[in-house]
Amino acid sequence: MQTLTFECEIGTERDLVLRLPVTVRPGRHRIAVVIDPLELVGDASDLVPVGDSVPPRTALWARLNALRDQAAREGELPEPMSWDEILAEVQQRRGEQDD
Repeated sequence: MQTLTFECEIGTERDLVLRLPVTVRPGRHRIAVVIDPLELVGDASDLVPVGDSVPPRTALWARLNALRDQAAREGELPEPMSWDEILAEVQQRRGEQDD
């Protein structure tokens, strides 16, 4: 088994092409792709919200948009939570934090 590490820039189309070294012989292989989890978490300031002008790409997305619109019409839409408030609620629901 070989471990290969590549650093690469992923474009907007999210395509990735790798040229493997000659030490990898032709034939069937199992290849695992691991995205560095530290890069995924990042800082909340790195997150860019999807605007309302972007059409839903899934049925769930469309359903959530409809529920949000209904809550806004009925005056039941809560204020958005901060990243810290979300993490605190997750910890509380998991029993990691006292009420």
